[in-house]
Amino acid sequence: MTPSDLQRLLAAAGHYTGAIDGDIGLKSLAAIEAMLSTHAAECVSNPSAWSARRRIIGAGQLVLSHAGHAPGAIDGYAGNQTAGALLEWNHRQTYGRDLVLDATPTGPAIDTDFPKQSGCGAYYGKPGPAVERQLVMVDLPFTMRLDWNLPRQVTRVQLHARCADSARSAMQEILRKYGAEELRRLGLDRHAGTYNHRRMRGGTAWSMHAYGCAWDFFAGPNGLTTRCPQALFCGREYRKFFDIWEAHGWLSLGRAIGRDWMHVQAASL
Repeated sequence: MTPSDLQRLLAAAGHYTGAIDGDIGLKSLAAIEAMLSTHAAECVSNPSAWSARRRIIGAGQLVLSHAGHAPGAIDGYAGNQTAGALLEWNHRQTYGRDLVLDATPTGPAIDTDFPKQSGCGAYYGKPGPAVERQLVMVDLPFTMRLDWNLPRQVTRVQLHARCADSARSAMQEILRKYGAEELRRLGLDRHAGTYNHRRMRGGTAWSMHAYGCAWDFFAGPNGLTTRCPQALFCGREYRKFFDIWEAHGWLSLGRAIGRDWMHVQAASL
């Protein structure tokens, strides 16, 4: 989220009347302060203790949340949830309608023991308490970094019990194939999210994250709308990574629909 993005968000929400120039001046600072102080209870911690950069992002996250998008936790870190929410908001502002993403299959069907997306409710449970009761913590075979706050280490992730063992086995094999040093070099140690109670981007159906059966990695160069050859993960060094996930029954959206290369899920299309 750039300073100009923030100014546009604040202006659309009626909190900012200055120029959209990317300069965080007095008017921008006043709008940020008003947004954060009014909605401090919605933030994960006291926003007055955040850095200037976190306060910019946090104010933008609040606007996105109040506009009906899902930026994730209001924490002042621009992760892939915030990027997705901003993408939706920008589309609505530009075209006057909601974003609709193409999900046309571009690759061969993958055999899997997991259900189709349409059957996830019956298999995993209805998103909300029924799914949350079945979530488990999966200990990782190597330490990961939080994708939007790299100094923060991740040693466990939250997944549905019905796909947790397969994910654990896949990650163990990934470590054996690549080694910790190579995983870090390739960015495969960057954890960008598992369980998240939200709807799909560009649609009204529940996200696979809401069932606890999806995992995102290294979101920046592998984003929701990024296709080959721009997507980092469509490179040959990452083939083994997706081969392993598929061998354990998981689907790569990058391979399946040609975009959203950061995402794997224990559900077929």
